[in-house]
Amino acid sequence: MQYFEKISETTILVSATAASAVAVIAVYYVFTVSQKPRIHTSNNRIRNFLQDRVKTLDDKYYPSIYFWEGRLQSVMGLRLRLSPTFKLPYRREIVPLSDGGEVGIDFMEPDEKNVKGPPLKVFLLPGLTSSSQTSYIKTLAMCILKAGATVIVFNHRGLGGVPIKTPRLYSASNCDDVSEVVAYLKKKYPGERMIAIGTSMGGMVFCQYIIQNPEEARETFICAMAISICWDAVNGVANLEKPFVNHYIINYGLTQNLKFLSRKYREVLEVRDCWDFNKILRSTNLREFDSSFTAPQFGFPSALDYYKSANIVDDTEKFTIPVFGFSAADDPMQPIECLPIEQAESPGSNLAMIVTMRGGHLGFLEGPLPLRKPFHYLERVVGDFVHAVRLYGEEMRGDKEMNDNSNTNSTCNHR
Repeated sequence: MQYFEKISETTILVSATAASAVAVIAVYYVFTVSQKPRIHTSNNRIRNFLQDRVKTLDDKYYPSIYFWEGRLQSVMGLRLRLSPTFKLPYRREIVPLSDGGEVGIDFMEPDEKNVKGPPLKVFLLPGLTSSSQTSYIKTLAMCILKAGATVIVFNHRGLGGVPIKTPRLYSASNCDDVSEVVAYLKKKYPGERMIAIGTSMGGMVFCQYIIQNPEEARETFICAMAISICWDAVNGVANLEKPFVNHYIINYGLTQNLKFLSRKYREVLEVRDCWDFNKILRSTNLREFDSSFTAPQFGFPSALDYYKSANIVDDTEKFTIPVFGFSAADDPMQPIECLPIEQAESPGSNLAMIVTMRGGHLGFLEGPLPLRKPFHYLERVVGDFVHAVRLYGEEMRGDKEMNDNSNTNSTCNHR
């Protein structure tokens, strides 16, 4: 008792305040931050597949207690997975393209002796300046392999250690290279079961492939998953121009990566007369870069015209295979008001949106400590999804007209 009598009232007050603050944060985290993902779709085949087969979605997602905010998730997502020095032992193949260019595709096959059930090929498309050795692509490849499927990673032109041979890179609205690689894979694996998983810009490009090649997509792929993609490119770029973290960290970082790539291949690219390279290298944000580089490269009069061409949100009714969108409501590039929830809930839709309250852009970090580890919530969902498709994928298939859409209610209201 004498000890407690010596403690000052100030110390007691500070301690009580700190304890109360911790309790408030803990309550907020448990009841507000940590929630089950919500599934939005009018397609009962797709809904039943997710509810019956992808059991990870039944549980709450507990974001990292240190980085639950979306922008922090986005920034730390690359840093709290695998180290850049850790390399996966892919098998590389070079695919020549019709215009004289080429891309590298990287393969990893599971040990057939340890895989029960039918085989599956997973065509994995990285984001804007990512490649097969980017941290989150490596962890996704590992969880896909663990699910018993073959991983096939598409490296965009100029990435993955394959230099460009022609004065052209890539864009979010052009799927020519993907179409040629799909044709290559169809010859390599005739009649084999295949799905696609696209992350960020890679998912945008694959959605463009489905929209522009509807019958080929239906014949080739069981389904596709689009992770943290920018469904509405116009608003997506506008969101990245908001202060402070969006504009000065995320937007700036992406722009620097693109400038590095264009500078690296300047000698090959500069033969074209559609751009001013000094202006390109002075770009400070994505809109400036796309105005000077991407838009003129692909024949658009402005960056806005390019972004409108890259939009997917108004073309989801053209999906001829089930497409599973996996996004966080707090993605700084594509927050919940930009997601195609109404489109997913429209009658006849082949789209399902899986939306977590937290996770940021390609973050989805979890765990009590801010330590580097290979598998987070993103990897658990993708691994479970791939395993389910490999064993039960045909359950979700069927033409739109055959889907039982009599119940168009979803787990949430329209946005």
